[in-house]
Amino acid sequence: MNEDIRNRLLGGDSPDPGCEACFELLDQYAEAMVRGVDVARLFPEVVAHLESCVACREDTEGLVTMLRSQPPDERG
Repeated sequence: MNEDIRNRLLGGDSPDPGCEACFELLDQYAEAMVRGVDVARLFPEVVAHLESCVACREDTEGLVTMLRSQPPDERG
């Protein structure tokens, strides 16, 4: 079984905090991602959640797309 499928079914090494906790950090996560920061190191719980939650992953992708479309001086 490939590692990605195993992690989705059984969970990875990082605890998944759930949608609500992930949503609390989503703006910080997306801003860090746009800046090129190592989000896996800073937000391992968010990364773990996004691996298994399609809805939160889609929200994150939308937020990142929006942030990237803004000029750098207008970002948070």
